[in-house]
Amino acid sequence: MKLRKLIFLIILFIFSGQVIVAQVNSHYWSHQYGARGLLLNGSIIASVDDETAIFYNPGSMALTEEFGISLSLITPTYSALRTTDFLGEGTSFTNQGLDLSPGLVAAMFKPFGTDRITLGLTTFKRFKSEINVEDRTVNDVESNSNQIFLGDLDFNRRLSENWFGFGLSARLSDMLAIGFTQFFTFRNERIGLNFKKEILAKSNPANLIAGWRSNFDYGYSANGGMLTKVGICWAPSFAKVGATITTNTYGLIQKNANYAFDDQRIAFNGGNISSSNDRSVELNEYKTPWSFGVGIAIPLDGSNLSISGEYFAQVDKYDLIDDLDDPLDGFADETSLTSVKIGQANNRVLNIGVGIERSWKEKYTWFYGFRTDFSPRSLFDLGEGITFLASTPNIYHISTGGAYNYRKSQFSIGIDYGFGFKSGGKQLTDITNISTDNIFEFSGDDSVNTFVHQVALYVTYDL
Repeated sequence: MKLRKLIFLIILFIFSGQVIVAQVNSHYWSHQYGARGLLLNGSIIASVDDETAIFYNPGSMALTEEFGISLSLITPTYSALRTTDFLGEGTSFTNQGLDLSPGLVAAMFKPFGTDRITLGLTTFKRFKSEINVEDRTVNDVESNSNQIFLGDLDFNRRLSENWFGFGLSARLSDMLAIGFTQFFTFRNERIGLNFKKEILAKSNPANLIAGWRSNFDYGYSANGGMLTKVGICWAPSFAKVGATITTNTYGLIQKNANYAFDDQRIAFNGGNISSSNDRSVELNEYKTPWSFGVGIAIPLDGSNLSISGEYFAQVDKYDLIDDLDDPLDGFADETSLTSVKIGQANNRVLNIGVGIERSWKEKYTWFYGFRTDFSPRSLFDLGEGITFLASTPNIYHISTGGAYNYRKSQFSIGIDYGFGFKSGGKQLTDITNISTDNIFEFSGDDSVNTFVHQVALYVTYDL
């Protein structure tokens, strides 16, 4: 079976043999939770002292004396992604929007009338992402002054993942505790890509000289997966030290997937090619990395310094979808099987967070934080394809805010700014070099630049 490659954005699509490979990454430290987690930018693996310990370090649950409910109430977030030179020098597009970042609800309590055991419950959205890109370009065909190039692009990606967790922590001494949280995860993802490349006669634009139109989308669900986090916390008088280990996802209860494509080509020298399919299949496999986190919190002249780091292991390339099908269901005189492979892989990542908090007039606390949010770039070779959105930029966050304490409650407000930049991405195509000979190819320079800006205002309340 003859195979020909097409790579577009994050999708490697081979139409004559129909082999599709896609990669999509989710930054592991995209979202933080709770007052101190947000204000200190996630640097609280050792210093967490509220209900968010169920997520950050379940070992800390048994060492805190504060029990109640933690709510991340309002987190309006503005984000903008801008890409330049994607369709050739001087072209650009921007995807921007205002939304609410994922929040968290968590509660802890001591059962059985003992101070040594702490239980906790939580629910939150771990990942949430939506990208929509639409672009249109019209340009002269430089190799032929009698022709016009017309290109349309419509790309969208939606990702959502919810976690539900039950935590248990045991205090071994006044300074040492261990614990674990059993999470259940529910992930849904969908990607759609539609594009058109046409060469038209300048004297009569209704005359199509050569053209390529393609629509492709796929989606999958990986629900009821289990993920376990184990933590330990040691809190002597001079510091706090914490460590966590998080497993990869295992024991998926429900998993399914689907894909659809419709591809049509009209060549200049004659000959039309058309192919399509629409299938619901079982998700072949779904993987997440295991991770190891460490943190330390040190009192410094009336302030507290928190430092945390978390290492996420590499995920080798694997196939989300691996399907072989006859799109014409045996009605054609000659059967032509379509092989569809959609795969992904993530690089190893080490993220670091640093935070400082300082009390003021007893009831007030000021916070400052910094964290990295490195992109788990895909490792497998994209061949002749493009890297835009396959590896989104590394993002760096800074935050500041304050908290007001009243009796056993705390009200917090803060702001976070994130910035990322990535250069050297592969152009989808170079509109200055389109001709009837290369209209079915994607080629261009490694000159794509991608900028990301994020601003989040968050409000939290701990009962």
